[in-house]
Amino acid sequence: MGYEYLRNESIIRSKTREFFGVGTVVTASAYLVSVVDFMLIGALLGADAVAAAGLCDSFVDVAELFGFVLSSGGPVAAGILLGKRRLRQANGVFTLSLLLTLAGGLLCWCLLPFCGFFSGVLSNNDAIANDVARYAFFTLLSSPFVGVNLVLSSFAILDDRSKLAMGSVVAANGVNIVLDVVFMKYLRTGVAGAAAASLLGNAAGILVVLPYLLSKKRTFRFVLRAGDLRETGRELASSCSSFATDKASRIFSGLTVNLLLMYFVGNIGVALYAVYSQLRFILRILAGGALQTISTLGSMLYGERDFYGLRKMLSLLSKYTYALVAALMAGLFCFSAPFLNSYGIAAEPDTVLSLRIMLLSLPFLWLNDLLARLYPSVQRQRLSVLLLTLQNVVLKILLLLLCVAAISRLHWRSVPTVAVWCLLVELLSPAVTLLREKRTCGNVALLGLEDQTDRSCHSFSITGKAENVADIHREIDLFCQQNGIPRNKGVLLAIAFEEAALNTINHNEHVSMIDICLLLEEGNLIVRIRDDGAPFDPLAFVDDEDILQMNNIRLLERLTDQKTYTRIMNMNNTVLSIRLEAAENDGANDGTC
Repeated sequence: MGYEYLRNESIIRSKTREFFGVGTVVTASAYLVSVVDFMLIGALLGADAVAAAGLCDSFVDVAELFGFVLSSGGPVAAGILLGKRRLRQANGVFTLSLLLTLAGGLLCWCLLPFCGFFSGVLSNNDAIANDVARYAFFTLLSSPFVGVNLVLSSFAILDDRSKLAMGSVVAANGVNIVLDVVFMKYLRTGVAGAAAASLLGNAAGILVVLPYLLSKKRTFRFVLRAGDLRETGRELASSCSSFATDKASRIFSGLTVNLLLMYFVGNIGVALYAVYSQLRFILRILAGGALQTISTLGSMLYGERDFYGLRKMLSLLSKYTYALVAALMAGLFCFSAPFLNSYGIAAEPDTVLSLRIMLLSLPFLWLNDLLARLYPSVQRQRLSVLLLTLQNVVLKILLLLLCVAAISRLHWRSVPTVAVWCLLVELLSPAVTLLREKRTCGNVALLGLEDQTDRSCHSFSITGKAENVADIHREIDLFCQQNGIPRNKGVLLAIAFEEAALNTINHNEHVSMIDICLLLEEGNLIVRIRDDGAPFDPLAFVDDEDILQMNNIRLLERLTDQKTYTRIMNMNNTVLSIRLEAAENDGANDGTC
């Protein structure tokens, strides 16, 4: 058929581009502030101040722990539930995510009295110990503000309120950067001023996104009944497990790695590792939109069992991201010296060589991030936990110890050896994980996606033109023949869905494509109709003057065991569940065919 190449692709392409663009702006703004912070610290205060801020990476991870985990796992769980048409449970996920984030942020304040103690443990240099303590104090103090801002923004994006999320991030970062200069340059607050500026910036971001909670049109609402919250707690915990592993392992490895680098390499090793951390931030500025798209659009597609659309989305995101990664590597390779100087690090031959070796790790680093975000979205949390444990703990510490041994025994240059260590960690982590997945799941389930090429599932698309509606009849008739569904029942279904598609085309604006998916599941026929037009339920509208249409729509209602309509991610989704046995009996009683 001439339109087959459009199967699920037009809507998926447009939505992937939309969410990738929005996600890129939001994540770029979020991560850019960290990069700018370190650049300003290096430019205004020097390399020792960069090292002090770098030693506080673990405190930053602690402060962001609850916000990061719940803003990442919460939308994944909610998206899957929305794809399964379980709105009440999705609301429970939203409620729990916000409450737990606020409680966790306040819990971090219990660590404030111990900032001085931790600074002494992390630093063997009295010159920077005070800076570490002050930076850590304001970082931990900002925890509830960071968390609430992240959670509200992530759910706003999932609810198609991306402008609010972008406004929140832009406000937070704008206030942060301005106050960075004011505090460090004019008020002479030292490196602590950067952390204090971040705190006030996140408070400003909350004020921007707060109207979402007051909107009557929002999808997600508070569910305060204990029973509803307990019901969704498991879904939330399952989706958050890999992200919690990510943060917890980063906190542990950050403390261990910085201690080893400080004692065996010195300030330059810690400063260079801080630069590597900034490379991760820069990569996520460019590729964060892809990760955001996987968590939102990807989780919904998985919940709908639209694996074809999910694969298409991943293919598009990979093309976009690797093009950006290649451009980043080329740019920083050519301008290595100015990049190092911007962090207050002298562009010596060793440091330039180290940076260029680190650049080689970026494609593998992106693959790590992709897999770590994809596996929770397709409910493969164990693989995500394995990957993150390898990346952040096992390989990172083991290989660093080997590199330290090589430095001491073979008299290698220490700084480039640290860069080689970073490359090996990012290279081996996805390799081991993918090998493990292939052995346990086989090639069919590679990347956690089920095979959907059998006859029990069929999806197709038509353009938003009335002349293409007849193709629906042909496709449904073929599906029924292949799966042993009586022909008369297939005819009834085909006519009814033709009317539903015509309703969408004739009475809805801006419809470019209609996706239809047919799925046999436990004796039921599941039919999903998706379009990219204005809010419109094709089975709720009946033209009273069209008797034939009225009869066909009413017939479909009698055949349908369960019907749900949702407006998700700016798309209309109508899902019908039809018991085939019931449908057969109804057809016999009606005598319609």
